[in-house]
Amino acid sequence: MAAAAVLVAAMGLPSTPAAAHDSHEPLLSAMRAEAGTAVGGDGIPGVIAGVYKDGVSWTGTGATDAGTPVRNPDSPFRAGSITKTLTATTVLQLVAEGKVRLEDDVFGLLGPVLKTNPVAGCNTGTGQCFNPPPGSPPITVRNLLQHSSGIFNYLGDLGVLASAGSSFPNLPEYSPQQLVDEGASHGPLFAPGGGMHYSNTNYVLLGMIIERVTGHPWADEVTRRIIQPLGLTHTVLPGSTPTLPTPHDQFFTNYLQRRGLFGHLSVPAADWNPSIGGAAGAVVSTSGDLITFIRALVGGRLLPPAQLAQMMTELNPTGAGAPSTPIPGVPCDPARAWPECIVNPAISTVSSGDKATPGYWYASRPWKAVQADYGLGLTRRTVTCANGSTVVLYGHNGAGFGSMSYLYSTADGSHAIVLNMNGDWPLWELYSLNGMLAAEFCTA
Repeated sequence: MAAAAVLVAAMGLPSTPAAAHDSHEPLLSAMRAEAGTAVGGDGIPGVIAGVYKDGVSWTGTGATDAGTPVRNPDSPFRAGSITKTLTATTVLQLVAEGKVRLEDDVFGLLGPVLKTNPVAGCNTGTGQCFNPPPGSPPITVRNLLQHSSGIFNYLGDLGVLASAGSSFPNLPEYSPQQLVDEGASHGPLFAPGGGMHYSNTNYVLLGMIIERVTGHPWADEVTRRIIQPLGLTHTVLPGSTPTLPTPHDQFFTNYLQRRGLFGHLSVPAADWNPSIGGAAGAVVSTSGDLITFIRALVGGRLLPPAQLAQMMTELNPTGAGAPSTPIPGVPCDPARAWPECIVNPAISTVSSGDKATPGYWYASRPWKAVQADYGLGLTRRTVTCANGSTVVLYGHNGAGFGSMSYLYSTADGSHAIVLNMNGDWPLWELYSLNGMLAAEFCTA
């Protein structure tokens, strides 16, 4: 295995490299484990991390040494659905300005955007494909933000995936309306507010609302309101530009391997048309910029207190999936386990020092369980550590062809982390994420 650590002093505070390195050694150990043993030994080529803790910034890399270059922790990457938090922040700024309300009807803002649908099998203008049940409440801005709208995720459409797979990396260029049409063609999954379905379609619609309300493209508003004021000079919303800013690391995909299209490491995936993500998943950034963003957000620099509180506390109240056998000290509430309340399968069978699968999920700081709840564009993760203590983190995951990213912070912004993998195939992705979060945030 090969691993590298780069240490950077921040905010004018002195840093002792050896001490700082030692304080993050559990995280580096978890990153090395992910790079080396992720799926049957065929691990992710490299993992980079950026951490802010108590006034000091740190970056590090963990990578295999099988001919794969060690990653540069300062290089740009596609951050996927972390875009959603940028989009949600912009919407909530508009709420604070009185330009839109969380209770506003999406149809009232955008017209029959879900019903006039040219997708095959839909009668244009009749709403045949998207007819909410009689007596359903309107789909609101709040429903879009917290994925309670019942609108299907267009990235779950087999036609969209087949088109992407057959043309990759030369993906088609999608307009926001085309993406919405693909999602709406599946009809409503439930009445608004009657469930939780994670859907990129919701956030493409929010991008359209930003444009309708402000008169400017959503990307311009996010840039003007967030990227420029925070000085995020390495963050871009690329539209349909397929190339990553240079220099950048290598990225690899087998996202569609299940459909027999390609396998591990066979397809480079740095450059592809990001219009398939739009306001739901197009952002390109760096570890330093994302740490700055999440700390500014939870620190109240981007939203008034009322809207920030709503973002962090208005959690989706529905869902299922809590474990059938409760584990003492694990906060898995059957009434609200959003799609995940993940228990470490190693806790009763493997010691924390065992690196064999599935024991490597423990890394050097074991965890019992992690429950995720979704607010208004922000995920709350409650990590139950091995000693029974809990750590509550706020942020978002992000994935795209060749890249998987994670951005989380404590509520006060004093401790934050960003992680990026330059491959998109870890079979046990959330277990790996939980192990790395526990390695950084759980005490011994």
